[in-house]
Amino acid sequence: MKCVLVQRETVFEQSKHDIHFKPLNEDTRSQLELMKFQREVMSAESALEQKCLFRHNMLVGCKIQGLPIVLLSGNLNEITEVQPDTETTESTSTMNTMSMYEREAQLIIDYSGLDEDFRSLEAEEEVQAHIERLNKSMSSIEGFLQRTTAPNLKALEKMREVKDKLQGVTDAFEASTRVARKCSQEFEQVKEKRLQLFTQCFDHLSVVIDQIYKRICCNNSAQAILSAEIPEEPYLGGINYSCVVPGKRFMSMDNLSGGEKAIASLALLFAIHSFLPAPFLILDEVDAALDNTNIGRVTSFIREESRENFQIIIISLKEGFFSKSDALQGVYSGFDECMFSRTLTMDLRPYPLVEDET
Repeated sequence: MKCVLVQRETVFEQSKHDIHFKPLNEDTRSQLELMKFQREVMSAESALEQKCLFRHNMLVGCKIQGLPIVLLSGNLNEITEVQPDTETTESTSTMNTMSMYEREAQLIIDYSGLDEDFRSLEAEEEVQAHIERLNKSMSSIEGFLQRTTAPNLKALEKMREVKDKLQGVTDAFEASTRVARKCSQEFEQVKEKRLQLFTQCFDHLSVVIDQIYKRICCNNSAQAILSAEIPEEPYLGGINYSCVVPGKRFMSMDNLSGGEKAIASLALLFAIHSFLPAPFLILDEVDAALDNTNIGRVTSFIREESRENFQIIIISLKEGFFSKSDALQGVYSGFDECMFSRTLTMDLRPYPLVEDET
């Protein structure tokens, strides 16, 4: 635009020069041409000023909005807004405005960051057409936004509440996880201690029960065997108890006689007592299924163990059994207007056993 203005000013000066050297009959036509060129120059100056003002307003808007504009030379801080001053004359204001436009003309914008489509626009018609397409696209987007449901202004507050609730749930979950982990560790410790205690007792019984069974039977060929169904965790399964009676082949516990089962049960009882001794034992008619031979064996073992390892109270109805005791406590019934019970006590220690006399 500025180049066009310079060209027209040049043509105007040339026309003025030609007027002075042309004949008078051509004066009217020259005057008309001069006036025409004057109007064109004024129009060009007005258009240039409008373009400069448009460029100035755009630069000021970019400066105010803080839009990033890459400049090859100059700085946006050099741009100042046009403010009317009533104290200055029109000519002074025009000079200031032109001086501002000249300074802004030194600002060279770097258009290398634009797309190739934008940089290839040169004609005013192309630029306007592209601007119209952009406006249509923007109008379409604005229409879509208007048709879109209005945003929930309380969504942010609700999101904060949900976040706080989530944080609370997360903290509770982490606390529960720590408690569960602690309980799991304690459970594993209890489980390990249980296995240790059970294994200690089971290993002791497995060795001692065979020795006690041999002593009760008075025969080294007798065998008592304890075995766990689940060796890794024996307390989760059963315990198999089997005995080999002297003079007989191996049979399951169900196939033994009543007396043989009683002997095996007493061996297990005394083996448990050897691991965890009690102050005294009470046995109720354990000799009911025993014959005289086994009664003698059991009483001999009990008398031997009662001297050092335990005290024992036995309820028995067989003379061969209670006659080997240290003392008798008898209970009998009486009648005096009504039925009642009486007791008597007899110390047998002063009396020697028949086996001792023989």
